[in-house]
This record gives sequence, structure tokens and C-alpha cells, in this order.
Amino acid sequence: MSISLHPDTPQARTAPSAAAAGVVPGEAAGRGIRTRLFTKYVALFVAVVAIALLANGLFEVFFYYREHKAALIRVQHEQAEAAAAKIGQFVKEIESQLGWTTQLPWSAGSIEQRRFDAQRLLRQVPAVTELAQVDATGKERLRVSRLAMDATDSGIDLSADPKFTEAVAHKVYYGPVYFRRESEPYMTLALAGARKDAGVSIAEVNLKLIWDVVSQIKVGEHGHAYVVGPEGRLIAHPDISLVLRNTDMSGLAQVRAAQAGGGTLSDALPEARNIQGQKVLTTSAPIEPLHWTMLVELPVEEAYAALYASLQRLAIVLLAASIFAVLAGIFLARRMVGPIQALRSGAERIGGGDFSQRISIKTGDELEGLADQFNDMGARLQESYADLENKVERRTAELSETLEQQTATSEVLEVISSSPGELAPVFYKMLENATRVCGASFGVMNLWDGESFTIAADYNVPAAFAASRKDVEIRPRPNSALAEVVRTREVVHVHDVRNTPAYLAGGPAVRAISDVAGARTIVIVPMLKENELIGTIAVYRKEVRPFADKQIALVENFTKQAVIAIENARLLKQLRERTTELSQSLDNLRTAQDRLIQTEKLASLGQLTAGIAHEIKNPLNFVNNFSSVSTELIDELNQALQSASLDGKTKEEVDELTGMLRSNLEKVVQHGKRADSIVRNMLLHSRAGSGEHRPSDINAVVEESLNLAYHGARAERPAFNVTLEREFDPGAGTVDVYPQEIARVLLNLISNGFYAAAKRKESATDGFEPTLNAATKNLGDKVEIRIRDNGTGIPPEVKAKLFNPFFTTKPAGEGTGLGLSMSHDIVVKQHGGTIDVNTEPGVFTEFIITLPRQMAADDTPGGKN
Repeated sequence: MSISLHPDTPQARTAPSAAAAGVVPGEAAGRGIRTRLFTKYVALFVAVVAIALLANGLFEVFFYYREHKAALIRVQHEQAEAAAAKIGQFVKEIESQLGWTTQLPWSAGSIEQRRFDAQRLLRQVPAVTELAQVDATGKERLRVSRLAMDATDSGIDLSADPKFTEAVAHKVYYGPVYFRRESEPYMTLALAGARKDAGVSIAEVNLKLIWDVVSQIKVGEHGHAYVVGPEGRLIAHPDISLVLRNTDMSGLAQVRAAQAGGGTLSDALPEARNIQGQKVLTTSAPIEPLHWTMLVELPVEEAYAALYASLQRLAIVLLAASIFAVLAGIFLARRMVGPIQALRSGAERIGGGDFSQRISIKTGDELEGLADQFNDMGARLQESYADLENKVERRTAELSETLEQQTATSEVLEVISSSPGELAPVFYKMLENATRVCGASFGVMNLWDGESFTIAADYNVPAAFAASRKDVEIRPRPNSALAEVVRTREVVHVHDVRNTPAYLAGGPAVRAISDVAGARTIVIVPMLKENELIGTIAVYRKEVRPFADKQIALVENFTKQAVIAIENARLLKQLRERTTELSQSLDNLRTAQDRLIQTEKLASLGQLTAGIAHEIKNPLNFVNNFSSVSTELIDELNQALQSASLDGKTKEEVDELTGMLRSNLEKVVQHGKRADSIVRNMLLHSRAGSGEHRPSDINAVVEESLNLAYHGARAERPAFNVTLEREFDPGAGTVDVYPQEIARVLLNLISNGFYAAAKRKESATDGFEPTLNAATKNLGDKVEIRIRDNGTGIPPEVKAKLFNPFFTTKPAGEGTGLGLSMSHDIVVKQHGGTIDVNTEPGVFTEFIITLPRQMAADDTPGGKN
């Protein structure tokens, strides 16, 4: 590996600080960097190897631990299930042998045969030490035993013993484990015969053979199996002394969990502590049909011995790998630090401005390629540095041009804001800035009226050219630049006027532009409003020099601002005209308002008279029509009565004619009274007040109105009965009013309340009782009167028009629509009070009147309008 650092040219430079210190740049820093890189590389290699090995080892140990533990639990579970199956089979065989003793029914001659069968059972099944046979009534008839004397017809009554009752009920009975002479475990097994008269055979079974099965189960070196009963008592254990002591195992967590799971341990409790307090790996299996549980336990230390050995091997391998990684890291770090230091030193020199120096590294790998890239970068930087100043100058010029354009735009906007509605200064400022920023000689703005152009503004235009075009309409000629703008609505850029077809064809307008004004290069930009041409802005140069795209874009921006200015001016003019019109309309409105106030009384009187005439017409027509009909009926009735044979009419038909006559005459009278009432209301309302205002007791006025309205309603509807409620405030006292007018208002409101209550009564089916409440209240300088009924209520749409003249909800011919309107006028206009209504449809209606205690000094009847 070869490393060097040298300049390619004699003009190579070194950093001033390094030269002043007399040290190669980066040398002192390189030593420090090398030390840190060395340490990092060594640590990195060690960490990579150690982490890889450690991760692999941990994963191996983790999965080995899970698999080993699952395998141990599986083996133990299989052992427990096998042992449980042996014990279950042991009990089932005894149960099968015992079944032979229940085949014969009980009789006087069967006792010897049963004794023979019992002795044969004791010989064939060593676990059975005693057999008792009970008849169907529960009496012991025979007992054969290995440990005691045989007995025949002992007469012992077992009819209430579970041995008998449970066997009869369930065909088989497994008794609890007990210890005979505190030495050997026993269990009672009772079996009922298939026939009812076969009785029950009861065997006492020695469970020592179960202990033999449990003792033979080998679980590792120090593991063992044991059996517990439903209550957690130890039934079989390799240590027989624990069984003889009747040990209770229910305190162990694994025993409780197995019993809770029906004899099977859940995966959540694979490890627990045995009765000696040692941590064990445990599993279980149920023993059917005895409801016992077989548990198998193995000490954890023995179960995980192989895992601990694997961890030791992993630690040895990890230590050896770490030592190897340290040695490899030291070797590789030494090989890499040198080239990296050379690269750092070279980069520092390039950063100091020495673009001519070159880095030489001969390693044949990526570091050598990186050095070559540094050398190429230095060469490119050296080349680009020379061109950097030119680029800065060009960029500065572009920024200056942009700033100038923005300044020109802001000046135009300032003129637009300072001269609203005035277009001449705005157009001039646009042309001035467009000509200046674009480096043009002069500019012209034309407005288009659909047929020709007129000059709206110009800037720096030559005098001769301006004089030739003053007050002249310019019509675009074919093939001219203006004609092209009108046709395409797009920008037209003429690089040289003298090379255009219009100039070559001798067009006077084009030759005037070139020959008189001296223009050679032109750009014409249309002013568009929603694609509608309204004018153009044209800038001219006297030399052949095309405009740049940015300059054309600036002129386009000016055209948009010009369109906005024209539109603003138009809108401002319309606004001023509309303001003048509105001012004139306001004056006319005020004049009309004065005239309306003068004619208000006459109009109201005319409306009132027209409404009353309309209302009188219906009842009077009814009176006229039915009068003629009644006359005909009377003539026909008289003729019928004078005829001896009644002209074929019976007595009943005559009565019917008489009834019709009476009904029509009653209607005539009723409508006549109605017409009279309308006329009286008209006369009273036209008087605009009755009598003079005077202090009156408001409670007495309300009471009098209440009585008059009540008796009037009873006269019209004798069957109608309404409950009157009074809540008069003694403090209400006297009020300065027109008593007759206020009484009219109260009579109207109370009558309406009676009408609404009667209307609801007619449709009610729930025992509805109509009531009307009249109340007064002292409000200091005012008095409040409330008239409330529990009638049909008022809908919202009716409430809004309640006090309008001629508005009524009653059927045709029953109301004028003037009552509430007159009441409103009397209370508000005549007395200066208020009248309002509070209602809920179908529930109630309440009118609220507020009257001032003292009327104003200038109040006269009808004085308030």
C-alpha cells in the first residue's frame, strides 16, 4: 500500500496557518483522529462479533428452553395419562368381576350359589378383601371376607346407607378412600344388579396395588407421581408414610389448579412447589370414573440441567470469539487508518482553497477510488472558481433588472390607488415605466371601440409622429401588426419593421412608424377583458434589437393593470351615478312619506267604511232572500189550511212547512240583529271616542264588562255554562280612561273568550269545563288587565295578523274582523297603552292590557294616531 500527498502544479498552495506553524496541515489532528478511529474500529469488530454470537446464542437458548420444557411437560403428561389409565383399568376390572355376583335374583335356594360366586371373586381378584350382598330391600343376606368370619342373613339394614342408595340410583357407587388399621388405604365399590330383585353387591377394595403402580413410575432421577382424591387428600404416593398420615395436598397450587381444571393442569402453571417446598415442573391427568387426579412432578434443577450446560458452552464460545474479534479489529484498523488520514488531510487543503493539490493512495480498493474522486473534485473546483465571478455578475444584473421591474409595477399601483377614476395619469405612468424598463425609445396606448383605435396616452413620442396621429382614428390595415392583434388577441413582436409585408407593400401607417418616428423593433400587447379586446400597449425601439421574454411579460402585466384600472373607473362612475339616483329617490320618498302621513286618516276611514259595507251586504242579502221565500211559504200554508182536503197534504207536512217558516224567520231576525250590530260598531268606531276621559275604578269597569258579556253569552246560548274567575288587585285603584271605550275593549275580549271556550267544549270528549279568568294588577304608574280563557288557543300564523283590520277566523257572516283592530286602536292610540296576546294552541289564550294611570295632557278622543 502506497500513500502520498503532492501538488500537480508549481503553483500549489498550502494553508497559511499550517505554513506558519511549520507543520503539514492536518498532521497533528491526524494523530488524534487515528487514535479515535483505531479504538472505534476495534470496538466495532468486537461488538459485531459479540452481538451476533450473543444474539444467536440467546435465540438458541430461548427456543431450546421452550422446546425442552414443552417436551418435558409432554412426557410427564403422557406418563400421568398412562398411570391414570392403569388405575382406571384396575378399578374397571374389579367392577367387571363384581358384576358376575349380581346376575341371580334372590331366592331361598340361591344363597349357596352366591356364596360360591363370592369366594371365587375373592380368589380371582386379590384386591377385594370383603364382599357383601344385599337384597332388593336393603337387608344384608351374605358377607364373605378374607379378614373376618363369613356371615349369612345377618339382617343388617343398609337401605339408608349410601352404599345401597347410590348403587341403586346410579348402578355403581365409588366410596371415599379410608384407611383400615391406619395402615392400608381402602375404597368401597358397590354395584347394583341389572334386575331389580338382584340386589346390590358391595366390595371393599384394597388400594395397595395402586400404590404399586405409582411407585413404578420413574420421572427422571428425582421425580415422582402421586394420586389425590376429590378433596385433595393423598391416595397414593411413592412415600407410603405420607399416605398413612392421610396427608392433605389441597394446599399445593398445582393440586388446586388441576382440580379446578377437571383433573388437567392449564399451561399457565407448568412450575410450582411440591410438599417439601422444592420447585418442580408438574403436569396432571384425570382418573375416571373415580374423580381422582394423577400428578407427575420433576425438580426444576434436573429438568433444566441440559439448558444450563448449553449456557456454559455459549459463554465459552462468546469469550473465544471476542478475543478473535479484538485481534481482527486491531489488524483491520491499522490497515484503514492511514488512507483515511491522507484523505482527511487532502480534504482540509481543498477546503483551505488549495485546489491544485492531489491525493495519491495506492490501496487498490474503494479508498483509492475515493482519493481519485477528491482529485477530480479539486480539478472541477479549480475550473469553476474562475467562472464564479462572471456568474455572480450576471446574477447581480438579473436581480437588478427584476428589482427595477418590481419598482415600476409598484409605482403604477401607487398611481392607481392615488387617482381613483382618473385614467390619464395611470396610463402615462404605465407607458413611462414600460418604456424605461424595457429599454425602449417611446410607447403608445390605444383603445379599441370595435372598429378603430384611438390614442389614450403616449410617452416620449417624437413630435412629428405625434402630430401626424393626433385626433385620428386608426383603422387596422390588412397584414399590419395591429390587425394581427385584433385577429388573434395575442402578443405581436416585430423584430424589424422594414422587413414586414405591410412596410414592403408601402403601407403609409407602417412607413410613418419607421420613417417618421424611427421605430425599428415593436412589441404590441393586447389589453383583454374576458377575451374581449379593449386596447393595446405598444413600445418601440429605434434600433433593431428584439425584446426579451421578461420584458414582454412586464408589458403584459401592465396591460392587466390597465384593464383593472379601466374597469375600476367604470364601476366608480356607475357608483356615483347610482348614488345620485338614490339621493333623488330618497328626497322623493320623504315627500311621499309626508303626503302619506297627511292622507293616513282619510285612507283608514275609507278602508273601514268599505269593510263594513262588505260585511253588511251578506246579512242584508240573506234577509231579502229569505223574506221572499218566507212569504211564499206563508201563502202556500194559508192555501193548504183553507182547503178542506189540504190538497193531499197531511197534518205532518203542514207542521213541517210551519217549522221551516219559523226557522227562516228566526234566521231573518238573527241576521237583522247582526247587521244592526255592525252598523252600531261602525258608528261607535267612527266617533273615535265616547264621552270624556275621567278617573275610573278599573276593577269596577272590569267587573261590569264581565257581567254584561256573561249574560249576553247566556242569552245567545242558554245551555252554555262557563266558570268565571276574578283576581282583582285592590291596589289597582282609579285610572284616567274613557270608561265606555275600555268597556267596549273588555266586552270584545271577554266575548271572544266565551266563543273560544264554547268552541272547545263542543269538540271535547273528556269532561272539559270552560273557564274565563279576569285579573288586574297594580304596576305603579300603570295598571295591568289580563283576560284568560281555556279555549281553542290561537295558531302562530293567526296570532301574527290578529290586530289587522277586517281579519277574522269566524265563519262568514259571524264576524267583521274589526273588534280586535278597534280594541288595539282604543288601547294604544287613544289611551297610550299596550295590548298583547299570549297563547298556546289547544290550551289557552290570554290578552294582556297595560294602561297608564294618567293620560297625557293633550290626549283627546281620537287624538292618538
